[in-house]
Amino acid sequence: MIQQPHPGPRLPGTTPNFASLPGGDSAVESAAAAQQEVGSGTSNAGPRDQQLHQAAHQLFSSDGLGVPLAEIAKAAGVGVATLYRRYRDKDVLILEVYREPMAFAERLAEEANDFQDAWEGLVHFLHSTTEQFMVDRGMRELILGGYVGGVGWSRGSTHRELIEALDTLEQRVSSQLEHLVDRAKKQHVVRADFEPTDVLLMSAMAHAAAPVKASGWPVTGQRALQLLIEGIRPGPQTPH
Repeated sequence: MIQQPHPGPRLPGTTPNFASLPGGDSAVESAAAAQQEVGSGTSNAGPRDQQLHQAAHQLFSSDGLGVPLAEIAKAAGVGVATLYRRYRDKDVLILEVYREPMAFAERLAEEANDFQDAWEGLVHFLHSTTEQFMVDRGMRELILGGYVGGVGWSRGSTHRELIEALDTLEQRVSSQLEHLVDRAKKQHVVRADFEPTDVLLMSAMAHAAAPVKASGWPVTGQRALQLLIEGIRPGPQTPH
């Protein structure tokens, strides 16, 4: 696999499952509604396009972005030539499959800034985005590509369209998170050294806890995230 060096980590979009944690109920309701709105992203496509899109997303989600195109075509009930007529390479297919989840990420960041209490907005965003990494391996590999050395899953491709889409997402979400973290600092609800880039780092760290117990990885990941969230609170004020 040829990978294009990636300029940095990316920020995620998600559907949450954190009703048991502080702020979890609002995250669950909001993201569930948004996920229904997003749908498959193929409402205007033909039957074969829908089959390819759905098969690709299912396989990417369970097995990661390294799934061979031949396997995707087989799952969709079409030939590999049919797949290539619709998507010139694998990167284009990946971008098409994850275009809506990426747009959802931006909406989540905007939604987080709608919270008057910046802490609630930050927790809402963390809960919502972290769950996507846990339930969708392909999304995790796409978003965290910068941490593992690059993105791009198509041999011989420059990966230009995929990288440009990720760059655009990063810029838009980062802008929202910068504003959110700035508000949180002014409200004295996070540590003074907390930075917007720490948000993705926390999601990645929470997911790293998942393999500890395969049968209970969602609970383990949620627990790890909650511990991390508690760690970004400001320390006790030193009396003058």
